[in-house]
Amino acid sequence: MGRTVCNPWQDAKRKTEYLQARYASVSPCRFYDEILGHIEDEPDFQLCAMHAQAKKGQRMRRYDDVMDMLLDAGARRDAYVYPAAYYHSYALEALLQSTSCLYIDLDHVAAKQLRRLCDADFFGHRPTYLVNSGNGVHLVYVLQEPVQTYDWAKRLLKRIHHGLLKVFRRHRFDADLTTGISHAYRIVGSLTKLGQACRAYCVGAHMTIAALAQSVGVTWARPQKAVHPGTKSVRPAVAPHAKRGFYAYLVEKIAERTQEGHRYTALFALTCVGYKCGMALEAISEDVMHLAAVLVLPQREAKHALEVCDPEKARTVRAATLEDWLGWSFDRKTKRNGRSREEHLAKVAADRTAASRRRVWACLREAPMATISELARKLSITRRTAAKYFHEWMDRLMDRVQAQMAASEPEASARTVMASDAGIAAPASFIASIPAPWSELGSVCAGRTGDNRAGALRSSLDSITSTFLLLCRWLYAKLYPETSTSTSHYGKDEEAWQT
Repeated sequence: MGRTVCNPWQDAKRKTEYLQARYASVSPCRFYDEILGHIEDEPDFQLCAMHAQAKKGQRMRRYDDVMDMLLDAGARRDAYVYPAAYYHSYALEALLQSTSCLYIDLDHVAAKQLRRLCDADFFGHRPTYLVNSGNGVHLVYVLQEPVQTYDWAKRLLKRIHHGLLKVFRRHRFDADLTTGISHAYRIVGSLTKLGQACRAYCVGAHMTIAALAQSVGVTWARPQKAVHPGTKSVRPAVAPHAKRGFYAYLVEKIAERTQEGHRYTALFALTCVGYKCGMALEAISEDVMHLAAVLVLPQREAKHALEVCDPEKARTVRAATLEDWLGWSFDRKTKRNGRSREEHLAKVAADRTAASRRRVWACLREAPMATISELARKLSITRRTAAKYFHEWMDRLMDRVQAQMAASEPEASARTVMASDAGIAAPASFIASIPAPWSELGSVCAGRTGDNRAGALRSSLDSITSTFLLLCRWLYAKLYPETSTSTSHYGKDEEAWQT
């Protein structure tokens, strides 16, 4: 014989009549004032609601007031609300900020099953409110105080919610396991799918989160980090400390500078600094008692300053706090020689630049043919830094060579005329007329006249070679100016410009 299915309209009517006869009805305003009142009190949060059958892009609704939400949902069958506060008003579990209730959604609850549920007193888990949502019912457990949903709190709330669902599933109720602590539920005062009003009924009292957790075997407490035996202990961070010289300075200055009104707090500050310096308690006590006599402070107050100081907290006291206790400021010495911070930083940068320039130029004096990459590798600097001071070096040498060439032109023309008159041919190269670029002895000495070629022979071979290579580089830059902007054209491909 087949199972007889009752008329949904008649069954929904019987459910409403039974609930109205057994429990007191609650108005939507009062219901939401208890579960969403903490959101309305905060100006940074809004009520997150949803119209499931609205056009795409218009489904999510946000309200500042419950009455506005109820007015919009009064004639709708698709109105749902998220009974929690969310950061930025986005209904995501990761953004859940606080909640003051837990919902249990039971689907396909007929009038007969509802009577069995109520007669059994909800199997020992009586809710605060029961909402007749049409096809099923919602059991609402309202908390006495809103719960801040930290990460550890979310994990415990999920365990509590899952435990309540399992209780009703064991008694053959269709508890929806897909719902979680962040879920939208039909708005009380709106219409159900059958067109009837969704109503709430007062069943029980408010409860604490600890009592609700205990009812399902969960302990509501923030979990502590487990310490496994055999694991390597973590070394505690070293607390900031002061120097012994600072403690001695403080003992001296307290006696000189401390004014009335700061005598007790000055001794307390000295005790803190003593702990920061790692001083023995006997030494601190002796200094405190001595200063109490100097400052004409009763001994009992000095002893009290020693007793109330916490050694662990004293290690983290900041200088500004100590100065407030002392009533005067420390003598701070700067190492900027009267310069402002901007001037000091500019000088430091200039000194660093000069040091880098000296290193690169010293390396170029030792190896004139070194490339930019070779300089960077040898000095452990970047190619950009090496190229910067390499080009400065080359520019200074080019200016020096040009100045020497310009200065030697009148002498060279005069020597050419004399050589022509004497029947001697001019030298084939003008390198001999240019002195060495590193302050070496040139081919022409002051107060001495002679043949340039003889002077060139007296110069060192290294000076002539260096000058020749510098001239070659300079001529290459003049002939091929399009390569002069590169950071590595000097000496990078030696065979190209030597030919």
